[in-house]
Amino acid sequence: MAVLHYVRMFAYTATIVVHVTNIAYMIAAHDLKTHEDENVRIFGSLQFRYFTCWNFFLQIVFSITGLTSDYLELKNQKNKTYAVPRYLRGFRETLFSGVLWPSTFLVFTLFWTLFLYDRELILPPFVDKVLTRTSNHIIHTFIVPVVLWEIVFRPRNVPKNHRKNILHLVFHMMLYLSVLLYTYYERGIWIYPIFKILYKTIYFPVLILIIVFACLGFYHMQWIIVRILWNKETSKRKTKKIS
Repeated sequence: MAVLHYVRMFAYTATIVVHVTNIAYMIAAHDLKTHEDENVRIFGSLQFRYFTCWNFFLQIVFSITGLTSDYLELKNQKNKTYAVPRYLRGFRETLFSGVLWPSTFLVFTLFWTLFLYDRELILPPFVDKVLTRTSNHIIHTFIVPVVLWEIVFRPRNVPKNHRKNILHLVFHMMLYLSVLLYTYYERGIWIYPIFKILYKTIYFPVLILIIVFACLGFYHMQWIIVRILWNKETSKRKTKKIS
């Protein structure tokens, strides 16, 4: 199975390089603080509060974690008693299953649905002054192949209990919701225009509920894929151990 380690390590390295290069380019290409467009300056001051930014930052963190874990396994593959430190395995699995997978599909699905319907709801045209089409696709499209690659090339088992993962997901979403609300009460600005339109209407809590249920749906979707891809492989390994 060493081949899978190298395949994953390639993807982790590519993910880090692509995201870091994109971040460096966006920082170097435009000074958002002194931009002539006031909307761009506001966008720049709030960029780290965008859920999209949280997501690609977590993809970098996860890739570093996966790269470290797979490297340790390859380095110690001749030692049959070696196991990657438990905290590292746990962090890697929980980060991916409980947070990164559902968050990535939420970003991709919600962004492109609203963008194609009416981009004013999610990414107003003034952002094009500082966000190129390539950068836009890196942070809103490239993120999906990253998590799909992981689920296809890393054998996993469906957990007996989903409570820990779901609690991490709920905490992550509640934390972001608090940032969203804090930004509004601090500066009178909704990070995403759709919330400005729906605020103080029945559709505001409805949208929040849709997002919550979408995240839970995306979370469980991964285990359907895992069963399809890895159930037979897991059964074969168990049969070999018994024999």
